[in-house]
Amino acid sequence: MKKISDKTITRALLYIRTLDKLTREGRESVSSGDLAGITGLTDVQIRKDISNFGKVGTPRIGYDVIELKRILENLVLRKKTVQVVLFGTGNLGTAILKYPAFGKQRIAIVAAFEKDKRKIGKRVNGVRVYPVSQAREIIKKKDVSIGIIAVPPEHGQEVADLIVRSGLKGIVNFAPVSLNVPKNMQVRDIDLAIEFMSLFCQTRMDAA
Repeated sequence: MKKISDKTITRALLYIRTLDKLTREGRESVSSGDLAGITGLTDVQIRKDISNFGKVGTPRIGYDVIELKRILENLVLRKKTVQVVLFGTGNLGTAILKYPAFGKQRIAIVAAFEKDKRKIGKRVNGVRVYPVSQAREIIKKKDVSIGIIAVPPEHGQEVADLIVRSGLKGIVNFAPVSLNVPKNMQVRDIDLAIEFMSLFCQTRMDAA
């Protein structure tokens, strides 16, 4: 199979989430037009993306919902559960640990790390909280792929440096700070304030 671009994989994950919802609603088949209406993408883009994963679906009938979801999951995730660790168990970190959709999307937070001694040793939604000093050891032991940063901005770079030293190649950054990381490190910055303001500005422009 040819190399799949990061943008295609991102959209494939959106399709998987959509197909999971359709499965729970009892839908058995779906067309690219149906998926376009739900996701906001074009049916041409959707057909092109799905064609990357081989011959899937039946002309004029569409895709079997369960089969397409299984194919996308197996090829995008390579039949693996993504092992993730979390740094920071404040309000945001705790909310992330309790997010119910991770298990359904083959994402497992296998450990959380804290500096606050009052939180160390506790479990949040079944995930144990360890001292930050044990991060490198546990990341190696648990075959982790991605680190989530949910700490105050003044500690964001410190945690990013630790993640780099631990050998991980992916960061999801909720700390509102720009990180200085090696070029081979993949970073997804999620600044909720910026997202809200961006959406607000877009609605104002649309209404103009």
